[in-house]
Amino acid sequence: MRHIVRAGLVLALTVAAIAGPASTSTGGSEFERVVQLTRIGHPSWKPVDFHLFSAPIGTAADGYAEFATTALALLPPPNHVFHHDLLVGPGAAHQPPYDTELALGVAHQGYHQGRHFRAAEFSSGSGVWLVWMNVPRRGATGSSPDFASGPIIPNGLFPIEVRGVALHNGASFDPTLANTSVPPLDSSLDPPFAVDGHSHFPMFIADTLDVGPPGTKPEGTYAYHVTLTDQQGDGWSIVARFSVSAR
Repeated sequence: MRHIVRAGLVLALTVAAIAGPASTSTGGSEFERVVQLTRIGHPSWKPVDFHLFSAPIGTAADGYAEFATTALALLPPPNHVFHHDLLVGPGAAHQPPYDTELALGVAHQGYHQGRHFRAAEFSSGSGVWLVWMNVPRRGATGSSPDFASGPIIPNGLFPIEVRGVALHNGASFDPTLANTSVPPLDSSLDPPFAVDGHSHFPMFIADTLDVGPPGTKPEGTYAYHVTLTDQQGDGWSIVARFSVSAR
């Protein structure tokens, strides 16, 4: 399960060094202080529907088993189903737009969203999650599990590489926050697909106190730095900031 956790919980890369100059906000002034986007190159896809919240993740003792449970609860059947290679994979065909699916999932589960969390929300089996959906931005059309022809992120852009680190009070907290790749929807997967690309795909990032250095106190400011780059070298830099208090 640790592999699955890192695939969405899941760089030493310096984000500023590879990010392009164009920066976009994800919402109003309050949310701009929580999540910031910077475009890398000229991606034909984009992240949307960001949410930062506390939810179950599990512990090292149970292999962070609740990570998968929480992710699947956010995008439940029939539209999304468990997939061995994707965790949350395509389910019943459904048409775009896909920019509110995670919002509905977070609201339905009743998770506490915001930029300030209590220590209990970042320890003892709970963690702070950053989730979003990735959708086509322009250009390609083709088949996907959701339609015979429509806007897609084509398989040729995959695998999309995902790398990330977490900082605590400006110092390294989790150097392997994200270290995974999103595969194409093709015959290499189990079960396989025979389509031209993704109509949309989610991303799940989460961390918890026991992932950090031993003896770390939970209080302070945190930042998740994540980059996604496709096979053309285009993508996005994402920075999410939050704080944790003792109570």
